[in-house]
Amino acid sequence: MNQEVPQKLFWHRVKFLALIIVFLSPFIGGWMALYVFDIKPGSGNYGTLIAPVKKLDWPTLETVDGDTYVGGFGRKWTLLLFSGDDCAELCRSNLFYMRQLRALLGRDTLRLQNVLISAQPLSEEMLIYLREFPNLEVVQDYRDTALYRQFELPEMGEVGATPKLYLVDPDQNLMMYYPAENDQNRVLEDIKKLLKLSQIG
Repeated sequence: MNQEVPQKLFWHRVKFLALIIVFLSPFIGGWMALYVFDIKPGSGNYGTLIAPVKKLDWPTLETVDGDTYVGGFGRKWTLLLFSGDDCAELCRSNLFYMRQLRALLGRDTLRLQNVLISAQPLSEEMLIYLREFPNLEVVQDYRDTALYRQFELPEMGEVGATPKLYLVDPDQNLMMYYPAENDQNRVLEDIKKLLKLSQIG
């Protein structure tokens, strides 16, 4: 009889400890994933959201094709690429992926437009190259700092110094940006998600 009491007490303690371990295991696992194995939870989007969004005050812009735009580029989503030079290798790479991204949107293709704004005059060779991008709006030799200041963001460096990507909604709000070197597949996922959720543009 005296031996049964310690045994029962022992098993009660084992069950109690097991319950504590089961209860705490999600917290312990989460702590280890975050601080030991450095596994960070994924965010809902790849690009960096601008909060609050910035309402853009567009100047009048004229494209190399002679089209004039007032107050922005119309009621579409706009993927905007700034280039401070004559659109070197990284800039051209982003132009290629912008074109591919738009094509991969399927029935939503017409809801997105691509725009290149270059601070420098584009060379004749570059203008010939851009003929491969018939749906690209191109503005060259544009240096009005009033426009560039609106795209200045913390820790992003000078606008146009590298060919960063900016996403503007149909209401002319700057809402998201991407670094010059980015994962184009994840950019595509972001834009597909936005177009699916949005009723504008």
